[in-house]
Amino acid sequence: MPEATAPLRIFRVLGEGIRAYSRSQGSLLIRSASLMVVPSTVLLVWQASANTRADNPLFFWVYLLIWLGSFAVAGYVGWPLARAAMAATAAQPERYTQRDDWWVRDGFVRTTAAFSFTVAVGMVFLVIPGVMVLMIYTFYPFLILDRKAKGFAALAASSELTRGKRTRLLALVLMLLVFFAPAGALFYLWGPGPIGIVAFWLLSAPALSVGAVTVAFAYRTVGSS
Repeated sequence: MPEATAPLRIFRVLGEGIRAYSRSQGSLLIRSASLMVVPSTVLLVWQASANTRADNPLFFWVYLLIWLGSFAVAGYVGWPLARAAMAATAAQPERYTQRDDWWVRDGFVRTTAAFSFTVAVGMVFLVIPGVMVLMIYTFYPFLILDRKAKGFAALAASSELTRGKRTRLLALVLMLLVFFAPAGALFYLWGPGPIGIVAFWLLSAPALSVGAVTVAFAYRTVGSS
């Protein structure tokens, strides 16, 4: 039997997320900026290797390994951001530490790598599948933190929590993606050079902060125990 959950009012959740970000005293922003270093570095490697790509056909496979490895790194860097977002929703000091439940953190890392890979593949080939995966499984970090869900079980639990609310959650995800529009626009205008990548990093960090705490509020609304 699916568990009963509260209704998801997306504008209220978005408003709460923006307010929580505004009073976070920089903790969310710092951790979001740290996480955004990962894709920015991968982009810099691609940009800096233009000559190597032209002369060495094996570079594609090397870069693919770097790209895949970045998903695991994102899990380790994203763990503090998820903790901070959960703390911000309660307007209280963060109660999680790096030493707490290391096995839960490692499950988070593995799940994040699988989640990131699935979303990336969906975005590369067809945008809609990537957004759908992002929407359905978006609660997994908070299920791991809040309920100590084990790795991939958090993805299944997230799918269950979003059942019946996916249209509203899709609208919320699309609204949050709008916050990344300035970063995407400057990256498109300035190209994949160092200036464009730095602009992408700086402008994506606040967008990711708002997105993380907003999704945390949505999770608390529909399924926090």
